[in-house]
Amino acid sequence: MDNEEKPKDRSSDLLDSISIAAFDVDGRIFRTVWHSLVRAPEVAQAALAGDYTRYIAPIRLFVALFGFQFVVASIFDIALTGSLEQLASSLTPEQIQSWLAMGQMPDGSAVTIAAVDQSLEEWGSIFIWPVTILASLPFLLVLKLYRPSIPFWGHVQIYLTSSNASFFLLILMIPLISVSYAAFMAGMAFGLLVYFVVMIWLVARFYSHSTTGTVLRALGLILLLPVTLAISTTGQLLVMAWSLDHDFNLSFAELMRLY
Repeated sequence: MDNEEKPKDRSSDLLDSISIAAFDVDGRIFRTVWHSLVRAPEVAQAALAGDYTRYIAPIRLFVALFGFQFVVASIFDIALTGSLEQLASSLTPEQIQSWLAMGQMPDGSAVTIAAVDQSLEEWGSIFIWPVTILASLPFLLVLKLYRPSIPFWGHVQIYLTSSNASFFLLILMIPLISVSYAAFMAGMAFGLLVYFVVMIWLVARFYSHSTTGTVLRALGLILLLPVTLAISTTGQLLVMAWSLDHDFNLSFAELMRLY
């Protein structure tokens, strides 16, 4: 009997070692990801109870997925934090070069596109967490309003459970950019749809006692989407503008005037 169990134990230890090395979490990450999609209330309930025997904390999974998306994006050469190409996609090379000539590198040399992209990536990576937190606040405040008896951190756990479900799918959709931009955007839309499906499921479980209440509360969260997108987009643009001015004395407003 012991001889039959040892191979299973060694396999489990190996799986845990690999995932710990990659994400600083154990093998529960795979169960947590899958169950966030198919058993979301169960994952959220375990987090609210502080029971992490079967699942890792939603915040730990979110951090792991957050890092993993950068790995996948780098493989397919996608700038998650913005690039000059994204900012000036409709401008001619001559217009871009004339704008770059207005600034200078810290050593006084001419500004290059590569230097700008590196700066946007570095500062964007630093500020992406504050921007993400700010963009999530409207959802969290509304969830707190829906059920004040749950501590604020509990609402964070519930919110992250639905976010992790869609986040995982969004990462899987990144390779679609190699097919076409339209396919990539369709994949992003699908991930967003999954987020709201899981979120409605959690609303029905934790925030409502009736079908009507669930529908109204879900509608309230859906109506917040433009607000969160506006916060996220504005935050990213402000970070880009600051990095351009700080590192190269370049004006973001001047770049926008070229359109």
